[in-house]
Amino acid sequence: MLSVVLIWIYVIITTYLTGFAFLKFVTSLDCMQSQKNKSKTGYKKYNPHYRESYIMAGIVVDTVYAQIYSLMAGVGVSANLILIAFCALIAVYYRQELFEEVMDAVRVTVGSRVGLYYILIFLLMAYGTSHGIMHYDSDLYHAQAIRWIEEYGIVRGLGNLHVRLAYNSSSFALAALYSMSFLGKSYHAMAGFFALMLAWQCLDLKDIIRRKQPILSDFARIMAIYYLFTIFDEMVAPASDYYLSCIVFYIIIHWLDMNVRHTHSYVPYIMLALTGVYAVTIKLSAAPILILAIIPIYKLLHKGDTRKYKALGVSVVFALIIVLPFLIRNIIISGWLVYPVTGIDLFNLKWEIPKEIAAYDAAEIRAYGRGLDNQAIMSQADGAALWETDFIAWASNWFAGIHGLNKVMIVLDVVAIVVYVLCLIYFFAVALSETPGLKNKLNTGKVFKLSTRSMLNFADFLTISGSLVVCLLFWFFSAPLIRYGEVYVCLTFAIIFGRFLIHGFNKLGVDSARARLAIQIFATILVVWIGYKGVRLVIDDVSRFNAANFLTQQDYGDYEVDTFVICDVTFYYPVEGDRIGYKYFPSAPRDMTGQIELIGKRIEDGIVYKNPQP
Repeated sequence: MLSVVLIWIYVIITTYLTGFAFLKFVTSLDCMQSQKNKSKTGYKKYNPHYRESYIMAGIVVDTVYAQIYSLMAGVGVSANLILIAFCALIAVYYRQELFEEVMDAVRVTVGSRVGLYYILIFLLMAYGTSHGIMHYDSDLYHAQAIRWIEEYGIVRGLGNLHVRLAYNSSSFALAALYSMSFLGKSYHAMAGFFALMLAWQCLDLKDIIRRKQPILSDFARIMAIYYLFTIFDEMVAPASDYYLSCIVFYIIIHWLDMNVRHTHSYVPYIMLALTGVYAVTIKLSAAPILILAIIPIYKLLHKGDTRKYKALGVSVVFALIIVLPFLIRNIIISGWLVYPVTGIDLFNLKWEIPKEIAAYDAAEIRAYGRGLDNQAIMSQADGAALWETDFIAWASNWFAGIHGLNKVMIVLDVVAIVVYVLCLIYFFAVALSETPGLKNKLNTGKVFKLSTRSMLNFADFLTISGSLVVCLLFWFFSAPLIRYGEVYVCLTFAIIFGRFLIHGFNKLGVDSARARLAIQIFATILVVWIGYKGVRLVIDDVSRFNAANFLTQQDYGDYEVDTFVICDVTFYYPVEGDRIGYKYFPSAPRDMTGQIELIGKRIEDGIVYKNPQP
C-alpha cells in the first residue's frame, strides 16, 4: 500500500503539472477564448472549474509522451527523468499560479471535512490497489505487453510471438511509464489510479443534500460507485477494461455536470471530446463515444466565425496527436492499422500477422464474448464460422449465462432503448411541427418544459443518451462480454430513466414537503447501500489479507515454465495453461519453435511468422 501511495503522489504531481501546462497553453490561444457578452466586444479565457481536469489532461499528455518515447526506446528511468525535468520547468515557469493553486488545495484539504473525505478515499483506493484478484488476462499478456514497452519500447511483428500482444492499448504505455520497473519491481497501480479519479468524482454525490434536488449526473455517479465496488478487489490488475470504464464514466459525468451548469464555453466540451479520442486508444470498443463530439462541433460550426473554425482545426490537430502514436504502434507491432480488423490492409509489411490468423482471432473474440466456451470455439474448423452462429441461438444462450444484477440491468437497458427511440421520434415530430404547414400536427412548444435549471437540455440529453445507446449496441453485436461493456450496461438505463425521474421530482415541487421527503429517503437508501457494500468488501477481503501488502504491492502471478530457443534467443512458455505473468521474459503462450523467426540476429530487429496456422 505504501508503494502505491508513493507512486500515486508522483503520478498526481507529474500529471497535474503537465496537464496544467497543456490547459494553460490551450486556453491562451485566441481561438479558444469565448465572448464576454452578446455585444461581441471582448473575449475571455476559460478557467477549468475542477482540479481533476488538470490531472486528467496530464494523463492524456503523459500517455501520448510514453507512446512516442516507446517508438525510440524502452520506457524506463530515462523516460521518467525527462518527464521530471519537463515538470520542473513547468513548475518554475508557472511558479506563482501553482503556488496559489497548492495553497488553495491545502486550505480545502486541511480546513474542511471535504478534504478529509478526499484523503480517506485516496487511502481506501490505495489499499484496494495494493492487492486483490489478478485478472486472468493480466498474467496472460498484460504484464508481458507492459514489460516489452519497458525493455524495448516497441518491436516489429511482436504480435507474431503472441497475438494478444498485438492488442495494442495506450494504457500499457502509461502503465510502463509509471511502473517504476527500474527500481527492481514493476508496479501496476495505474488502473487503481483511474478508479481513484472516478471515486473522487463520485464524492460530489453528497451535494444532493445541499442542493435539495437530483441532477442527471447523480444517477451516473451512483452507477459509477456500483462499478467501483465491482472492481475494488480486481483493480490491482492493469486490465485495459478498467481504464476504459473509468474514463467513460468520467467523461459522461463531467459532460452532464457541465450541461447542468450551463457552461457556455466550447473549450471544456472540446477537451472532453479529446478525452473520448484518448478512450478509443485504450480500447477500440469506445469508438461510438466519439458521437459526443457532435456537441462541440455544432457549437463551433453553428453561427461560426473564423475564430471558431480555427478552434475546430486546432482540435483536429490535437486529436491526431493523440491517436497517431497509437496507430503507429499498431502498425509496428502487428503490421495492421487496427488489429485484428483485416478490412483495412494498407501496408503489406514483412512482419504483418497473417490475415487468416488475424481473422480467426477476431472471430474468437466475438465468439468468446457471445458465451461460446473454448471447446466450442476450437471445434470450428474455420474461424469465420464463429461469426455465423444464429442470432437467436447465441443471444438466448448469452443472456442465460448472465446472472444477478447484470441481468436486471440488461433488461432495463432494453426498455431504456425503446424509451429513447420514442423520445427521438417525439423530438423530431415536434421539430417538424414547428415548420410552416406542419404546426397543427403536434402541439407547439418546447419538449418537456423545464421548471428548473437542474434539467438537461433535451437535445443534449438525446445526444448523450444516443452515444451510450450506440456504444451499448456496438458492444452487444461485437463481443458482449459483460466486463468489456459494463460501463455502457450501467449508464444507458441510468441516464435515460434518470431524466424522467428528475422530471417527476420537479413535478412535486423542489421546495415541497414531498420533495424533501423523497430526497431524505433517497439519501438514506444510498447510505445504507454503500454501507452494505462496504461491509461485504471487508468480509471478502479477510481471506486475501496479507500484512506485507501494507508496504508493497502484490506482484503478478508466478508459473512453472519451460523454454525454447530461436536464433540463439531463449523464450519462455508455461508448462500448463497459457499464463506466464511478468517474471519470465520474453515469453509466448506455447512453444513457438518452427512457427516464428527473427528478422535479424537480435530480437529488436523484429519477429515474423513462418507457419500461418491459427
